[in-house]
Amino acid sequence: MPIIYDLKTDIRYLQGVEENKFDTVKRLLNLGYTDIKEIAVIANVGETEVERVKKDMELDTNSSDNQSA
Repeated sequence: MPIIYDLKTDIRYLQGVEENKFDTVKRLLNLGYTDIKEIAVIANVGETEVERVKKDMELDTNSSDNQSA
């Protein structure tokens, strides 16, 4: 009897899909996209998530600038 496994319900698969969405947001921000709504549509995430990623990236940039000074 074959075992049928639905990969799309696997927790690790779903985590990878979410991680890919946020990587897409980061790449778009790094490329200079500034329209939050446009980024949200392209990456298939909410606008608040795009704003959160943008803020996190700005904090990371600021903290690395402070360390080099």
